[in-house]
Amino acid sequence: MADILTQLQTCLDQLATQFYATLGYLTTYHDNTPATPPANEPTSAPALAKMPRNSTAPPAPASAPAAAVTANAATQGSPPPQPQQPSSTTTNPDGTVTDPTLPPEPDSPRTFAARQRELARDLVIKEQQIEYLISVLPGIDSSEAEQEGRIRELEGELRGVEREREERVAELRMLRGKLEGVLGAVQVGIYGERA
Repeated sequence: MADILTQLQTCLDQLATQFYATLGYLTTYHDNTPATPPANEPTSAPALAKMPRNSTAPPAPASAPAAAVTANAATQGSPPPQPQQPSSTTTNPDGTVTDPTLPPEPDSPRTFAARQRELARDLVIKEQQIEYLISVLPGIDSSEAEQEGRIRELEGELRGVEREREERVAELRMLRGKLEGVLGAVQVGIYGERA
């Protein structure tokens, strides 16, 4: 398992990715309705209240095929502009023609609201994970003097373990010497002389 700081960095990276993905979803799948202030508010601009709601069909780019431009213009109530160049289109299995350069259709208000709640919940959960990791960092509730004392204590333990390791290495060298002596004696006993 990774240490807490590595986990914290991973969670922060994931949170940034979630923010980016959330903004990408919200800008791609909203229905482009204009934000109009309440009519009873005296400072609201009256022209905004008379603005027609944007159609659910995204605007057609200049490179869109004539059929898509005409369909888009029909929903907007304006004459279709003349296409400047042909675009590559894809025919779906159900027979509809789509242009890959057009943005996807917006989600229904119910679906959009449900996904907004889900995305917000995911962001809150990730933020809670980050808060938990911060709360379990060692020394988070300790004073500087307590942390220095703990470091000195751990240094003492480390020195003791290092001395013990050096003793074991010396003991291992001694045992290896004894083993070489025994193997030498066995070799002399079997062959009669040392090779």
